[in-house]
Amino acid sequence: MNENNMNVPTPILVLSGTLRLSTSNAKRTAGRFNELITDNAAVFRRYFGVGLFPGSLNVDVPEPASLQRDLDAGTPPPAFVIPRTELINMPGYIGDGQVWPCILRGEKFSTPVSCWIFRRIGSRVPPGVIEIVAREKLREAYGLQHGDVITIDLVSRETERKQPGPQKPGAGYE
Repeated sequence: MNENNMNVPTPILVLSGTLRLSTSNAKRTAGRFNELITDNAAVFRRYFGVGLFPGSLNVDVPEPASLQRDLDAGTPPPAFVIPRTELINMPGYIGDGQVWPCILRGEKFSTPVSCWIFRRIGSRVPPGVIEIVAREKLREAYGLQHGDVITIDLVSRETERKQPGPQKPGAGYE
């Protein structure tokens, strides 16, 4: 646990980045992530233990430059993995989905926000971009705008790492 806030776990990795938000005038990522979440809602609920907002918050993280490769290789180890075979409507080049619990911090967050990094192995998300998933639409809940600076603390949940399959509902994210 973090000594400043006993409810916030000590991070295993701290990342700094800026939000990459698409608008009706400027699409900054090419994905159809909302369709992935909607089409696979039952699978995600089984693994995450909660319903997810159908979309992702994209964050440009310039350092380390190897971040996407590292995550694809399981470094740091994900809290859990969703086998690609359980997800429908996925392009053939994409592999398993890996999940890391994280905490978002920044000027617009009055308190740290619990969510997850979700990385599909081999995803064609632009270089240096990671996708954050949460129960709510973070953009509206916190008034986030393109270019806002945020810090992402990857945290470890040892109890989840010991269980390779679907997680208990809410598994430590309440």
